[in-house]
Amino acid sequence: MIFFVNSILLLVQRILLRNIDFLTMLEMVLLSMPQFLIYTFPFATLSGSAMVLGDLSSNNELLALKSSGVKEKKVFLPLIIWSLVFSLLTFFVSDFLLPWSNTVYRERLTLLMRDMPTFEIEPNATNTIGNIVIANRNVEDRDIYDIVMTNTDRSDFNQSVVSEKGTVEMVDPSLFVYRLDLSEPEILLTDSSDISSNLIANAEKATFYLDFSDQVPNLTSTNPVNLSSSVLRENIAMRDQRQEEERNRFHNSREESKLLISSILKSRMSGNNVDNQAADEANASLLRQSNPPLDFYAQYYKAELAKKYSLSLACFFLTLISLPLGTFKLRYGKLTGFALSLIIAVAYWYMMFFSQLEIFSIHSDPYFLIFLPDFTVAGLAFIFMKMRRRMDR
Repeated sequence: MIFFVNSILLLVQRILLRNIDFLTMLEMVLLSMPQFLIYTFPFATLSGSAMVLGDLSSNNELLALKSSGVKEKKVFLPLIIWSLVFSLLTFFVSDFLLPWSNTVYRERLTLLMRDMPTFEIEPNATNTIGNIVIANRNVEDRDIYDIVMTNTDRSDFNQSVVSEKGTVEMVDPSLFVYRLDLSEPEILLTDSSDISSNLIANAEKATFYLDFSDQVPNLTSTNPVNLSSSVLRENIAMRDQRQEEERNRFHNSREESKLLISSILKSRMSGNNVDNQAADEANASLLRQSNPPLDFYAQYYKAELAKKYSLSLACFFLTLISLPLGTFKLRYGKLTGFALSLIIAVAYWYMMFFSQLEIFSIHSDPYFLIFLPDFTVAGLAFIFMKMRRRMDR
């Protein structure tokens, strides 16, 4: 929880500022927890096993157990079993709990924003909602006071509206569209090319429609990270089919370009007149077609599917790499174990981040890249165990 406590506190602060009751706030925080748990479980198992083994080693308890005839396997076996349990728990959270909590969170947020339409509007601040910028003072339930609105989607003229009070009502709960009714607004139209050219108009009331969809937190979106493995597989199959069709067209186009270049070369060798422009176009087309097309979303879905399994297995592999700690005499065992777990966790996370960035640089499935941190940790754990056995001999 240390890694993500800041994000949780920001979420709590964001809800508390809206004067939401405690039970609703607690429900929203709990529904947001799965997105953090899939990352905290692997590193929690790592730090837990590292601190336990570091403490046993610093107090010579492992040495005492070995002297009493207790094999190390009996000490390490509970850690390995619990790491497998947490691997299954991480996969359950990632594949079942996270998609469910995402759906429920969105439903609760829709009801919350319907009951309190100003939920996303900060008091005494400037808020951007779609293509409209709103500067306002106090916000009370459905009412907004001292409003200055600017429309940013027009390039030919600037439109500004000033009003002492506005009332917000929900129009479409599914799309998060709201209606803002202004009392006695003043409208200012200014020509973008000539600031001195402007028009001022007054009215008894004015109505604007606000699109709050961009304000909805990313947690409630249908990003691949919030989808189950079965849904991801369906999307991958659909995207793979499209990608295969595009690659077939790509290869056919390359073959046509090669045949055209071949026929042009034969004509030149025969002394016939050749259309140089057609030859240049064929060459340029062949150069442009150096790599087969890559479906962005196919790679994205495959990476997220692999990450579900990779983060789950990380509980087991990260525990394995902590086992050799028990063979060293460590001072301040718990503290040293925790420090080493932080270093390993940061290295693992860096490798995972690097792998995710590189998935669009390759023209093959990204599964190996996503599992690369696990393979690296498993390889290091195997090497350390081998070194430990040699030291024992």
